[in-house]
Amino acid sequence: MQRHLLLLLFIAFLAACKPTKIDTPIGGTDPQKPATATIVIIGSSTAAGWGASDYKYSWAGRLTQQLANSRVVNLAKGGYTSYQLLPTNATHPANRPEPDTLRNLNAALKEKPTTLILSISSNDLIIGCSVEEIIANFNTIRSKALAAGVAHVIITTPLPRNYSAEVTANLLLQRDQVMKTYGSSAVNIFDPLANTQHLTKPELLSEDGIHPNDTGHEVIFKIISGFLL
Repeated sequence: MQRHLLLLLFIAFLAACKPTKIDTPIGGTDPQKPATATIVIIGSSTAAGWGASDYKYSWAGRLTQQLANSRVVNLAKGGYTSYQLLPTNATHPANRPEPDTLRNLNAALKEKPTTLILSISSNDLIIGCSVEEIIANFNTIRSKALAAGVAHVIITTPLPRNYSAEVTANLLLQRDQVMKTYGSSAVNIFDPLANTQHLTKPELLSEDGIHPNDTGHEVIFKIISGFLL
């Protein structure tokens, strides 16, 4: 319990050190060409670009550059859990974060996405959420998005984290549940970054010891872009 509290405080500290708004370049490389699709990303720190030396080298930044005729909007924010991404006014336990109307599903739907990418890693587990809670929240977000007319909802697995054996075990469970529940709409970004101990491969780890570096982000980009290109 004490270890989880320390990890949560560390995440909060990191969040305080990062800008609250990401100036994500949106749109294609040729401003004269209209966007043929809008991709909105909601999630937490890695989706927001943490660990990369510059946003353009993050997986989301690379996606923005690669999809020349698509508009990419990134609403992800470091430290966020699946609860902050729930629809506005969604019911949630009193001891869980409230939906953030600037970055949740409702904010994403305002952008009229053709594709929604949901990418959350370990923050839910660190504040004590069960994998069942996480999947339930994912189900709510996915069903509401599809009902609103979003053509594709892509959900990533979590990433390996160098925290504790308990967190790693739950990350593996979350990975398995995402792959089982969402099938062809699920993207496994855990295994390509993990070593045999289910921790992030050292050569893919940034200096903060938590997030992927430029090379790690490139690995994630290649996997996710394979679902879009």
